[in-house]
Amino acid sequence: MPSAHRVSLLLIALASIGLYVGAGACAAVLGGSPPPGPATALGPVQAAADLDGRPVGADPAVRATVIIVFASWCGHCQDELEILGALVRERPALRVIGVNYREHEEYDDRGSAWAVRAFVVDHAPWLQVVPAGEELFTALGRPPTVPTLYLYDARGELVEVYDRRERPEPSREELVAVLDRLGA
Repeated sequence: MPSAHRVSLLLIALASIGLYVGAGACAAVLGGSPPPGPATALGPVQAAADLDGRPVGADPAVRATVIIVFASWCGHCQDELEILGALVRERPALRVIGVNYREHEEYDDRGSAWAVRAFVVDHAPWLQVVPAGEELFTALGRPPTVPTLYLYDARGELVEVYDRRERPEPSREELVAVLDRLGA
């Protein structure tokens, strides 16, 4: 049987969770801003500058945008970038923007800007890459794994998230089906 102390701690924890959830619900009802996350991240990515300081910007001809959070050392990322590269060449209304995984979570200095540039030259020379600063990383919902892909429609609405914690990376066929549905 649990001690009175453990029961008290459990009740405090449950009450705290209830207050947290309730505060979020109140903010939503009262018109508070939504929490940051991938649903609102296309704007911050488009507002960012790439590794070379060039603005990313929006493109009115784009019908679908894929944001891929990747790391230079990630074999799965290389596989996904190969698929995305073929799709970009075939579909002019598709845009892919890379967000490099946070540098301080890389190892052997492989997340530095020079290493990411070298990786892109070798694996995806068509890819514009945005460094993942703390604010942008938070806006993307703090993706814990790479690759994580976010697919947005022409209006900037989040359509799909492909997170390796929950499922395998998307196949070419899966991506083609979604892009066809979006007219990209």
